[in-house]
Amino acid sequence: MKRPKSQSISTDKFDDSEADIVDESAKGISSLILVQVITKLFTFVLNQALIRFVSPDIFGLIFYLEFLQSSTLFISRESVRLAVQRITHDQTKTQTLQKVMNFGFLPLVIAIPVTLLIGYYQGFKSVNFQEYLLLLPFHKFSIGILILSTILELAIEPIYCVYQYELEFGKRSKFEGVALTTKCITTFGAIYLARQYYTGMEFGGSAILSFMVGQLAYSAVLFISYGISFSKFNKRKNTHIRYGIISSNGAPKFDPSVLSILKSLFVQSIFKQVLTEGDKLLISYLCTIEEQGVYAVIVNYGSIIARLLFQPLEESTRLLLAKIVNSTEIPKGESLAQSFTYIKMISLFYFNLCLFIIFAGVTNGSFLLQVMIGTQNKWASSNIFHFFTIYVAYIPFLAFNGVFEAFFTVIVQPNEIQKYSKFMTFITVIVLVVSYILISVLELRLAGLILANIINMAMRIGYCYRSINKYYGTRISLLTCLRYTSGSIACTVVSWVVQYMFVFRSESFVTKTWSELFKSAVFSAILLANLMILERQNIQNSIKRIFKIKDE
Repeated sequence: MKRPKSQSISTDKFDDSEADIVDESAKGISSLILVQVITKLFTFVLNQALIRFVSPDIFGLIFYLEFLQSSTLFISRESVRLAVQRITHDQTKTQTLQKVMNFGFLPLVIAIPVTLLIGYYQGFKSVNFQEYLLLLPFHKFSIGILILSTILELAIEPIYCVYQYELEFGKRSKFEGVALTTKCITTFGAIYLARQYYTGMEFGGSAILSFMVGQLAYSAVLFISYGISFSKFNKRKNTHIRYGIISSNGAPKFDPSVLSILKSLFVQSIFKQVLTEGDKLLISYLCTIEEQGVYAVIVNYGSIIARLLFQPLEESTRLLLAKIVNSTEIPKGESLAQSFTYIKMISLFYFNLCLFIIFAGVTNGSFLLQVMIGTQNKWASSNIFHFFTIYVAYIPFLAFNGVFEAFFTVIVQPNEIQKYSKFMTFITVIVLVVSYILISVLELRLAGLILANIINMAMRIGYCYRSINKYYGTRISLLTCLRYTSGSIACTVVSWVVQYMFVFRSESFVTKTWSELFKSAVFSAILLANLMILERQNIQNSIKRIFKIKDE
């Protein structure tokens, strides 16, 4: 018997039609990218000012504390965020969203043992805590504020999951934009005041406390924003969901099939965190506190493109593909064709963007970093400029791993998740061993760490690439990839050779003067224009192909 339309979950805009799917995704991506660009550039400017106040060792400690919090949050909530996308539509929208809300409370429960384990083994048992942090004043206040900040972010997770399920990107981008701005202003103000009243170790302790206060301000703004917004959610959406774990019509509070997927994803998220953030874990054991501070600055500057553009694209792509692949409104063959074409288009976009990043970043990155942080301070004697150039070469691997894993999490089946977990276990061991050899035995230090990260990402990309081919029943050969990317590669190689001969006069590959920077910027702009033309042609060909498949 067909359900009345008034009770159907088909009121969800995302499932109405293919046009609505693409339109909703485009709006979400645009909103996320725009707000994140503005706020992260603002963050970038304020962090730029803070670096001149804070020494590498203090920056290393701040970096490590933020790593502990991000690890706790990621392991506690990532598997839930992925699993709730598998929740199928119930008889009414209220019942479906209440299920999503119920799952959103699980991170609060998961976080208890995760916090205890991370806090003990990576906190109080670590050298960073015993020999550095615990010797500084105000360390108890800093730790307490960090814990409170974590609790506030986990408390809004149920609401976040509902908004994510409803594809309400605008709300998230607006809230995070305001929160990030508040964090930056609070942190900078606290650091500036601390600089006026404290010196030596007291300033070090107050600087760390200032960063933690900024993080608390960020979490508090998110907590208040989501809370106020959710108070109007039911009226706006014509639903009746409540903030709590509620059972609808005697049904289980947690869908057993989704719970099974969540368990597998939870194990996977642990390995993913170890591999993705393993560099931070390793340097805490194998590198000095100053090297940790240097690496934190390299990551902050080097990954700005990843945070501004790649991250929102990955999240939007994952949610979009989840709706396309799991849609009951679109025929199976059409959804496969549509999702495969989208994957190809986003991969080509990533490839061209990464070519430009390598060309412009490797050439000009170290010089621009010298301009931004100066050469007359403690940072100048730390080889930071040399390591930054190496890190730029790592960005493409980071980008493709993120988007390929976004594809993989959508198409993967429960039994394949277990296989992937085993694979992650294997490469975890490999990467840890390789990292130890490169960092300590061969004494490559941070360069060895970056190289180990490249190996890690390459192996994960290979696994996801193989799984995507298997899912679509096709095999994308190297020759096929070259056919689509040969024009972009040729443009980049020619630009690099001409720049090497006429700008650097065959003496170097990197910018050393303002004159060389200006000339290189011109070459970069020309390359970008050519890549954009090629990208436009690739998109047009892909769109023509999707309509050809649908007509057949």
